[in-house]
Amino acid sequence: MPTYSICNIALESDLCLPELEGAKGHTPGIRFLMSCTALSDGEDCEWLHTWTLPDGTPWLTIGRQPRGYLLRFQAMVDFAVLRDAQEILCYAPSDTPSETIRHLLLDQVLPLVLSWRGQLVVHGSAVLTPEGTVAFVGDSGSGKSTLASSFSGDGMAVLTDDCLLLEEDEGRLTAIPSYPGVRLWPNVANTMLGKGRALAEVAHYTEKQRVNGNAGIRFSDRPAKLRRMYFLATAEESEQASHVRIRPLTSRDAVVELVKYTFLIDVTDRRRLLREFERLSRVATQPLFYRLSFPRDFSRLAEVRRAILTNVGES
Repeated sequence: MPTYSICNIALESDLCLPELEGAKGHTPGIRFLMSCTALSDGEDCEWLHTWTLPDGTPWLTIGRQPRGYLLRFQAMVDFAVLRDAQEILCYAPSDTPSETIRHLLLDQVLPLVLSWRGQLVVHGSAVLTPEGTVAFVGDSGSGKSTLASSFSGDGMAVLTDDCLLLEEDEGRLTAIPSYPGVRLWPNVANTMLGKGRALAEVAHYTEKQRVNGNAGIRFSDRPAKLRRMYFLATAEESEQASHVRIRPLTSRDAVVELVKYTFLIDVTDRRRLLREFERLSRVATQPLFYRLSFPRDFSRLAEVRRAILTNVGES
């Protein structure tokens, strides 16, 4: 089976993953296998939590099984994560497109698996600037991918889109690149890259398109020190903003935001939650965390980038 590279880990997969680069010669850290039969009827699961879409529709249900966890994306695909988090099994009905399976694996399941393996994974995008890594964290639709991708026009490179893996070493945080790709709405992609580019679909249930290095976005595969993490204002707040505003967060407020946007597979595991809270409390003492609000106007993104780079340069 081919082996791919993602988040500094070698992933062996019997499903072709064209979004990833090869990792020949590396010992696989995770194995992904497709299953011809259903993984579970749900009766062997202790259902822990259900994430819903903004309209209340169930999106992802997570259950604990004797061997690990079952991640059920409603009516689309099931993933079983074995307890040692070194193997992922997948079953999908025949009408679930391959690109949907790949998207859910890369952008939803693997961040949860990495978190279960004890790593700090945040729902955010990041870009490599001359001063180090700048990260953008927030809700879906808050503009993380658009803002990070826009830095490419200034010659800077994207490290990750939506899955920000952070390694802590002697009080410093290092951002680890995920894979060379971002997901953008068609109008954003057309405005940023120009019309007429043949971009890949992300999944059958969304109009977002996947943009790689061939489409004009620059990417970096080099880990880099985290210099800033900006928590983006909600879409409602941004719609009311008339100018760019950046303000530092207290350690307490930073912990609250980090807890909100950290990937966790088991929200009922008290011991793991305590360890994670202690880590986030320690991380939050660093002067890295800011709140960022700006007008939702594509024509003003250059202004937003200048404000961010000025803020980073002040440290």
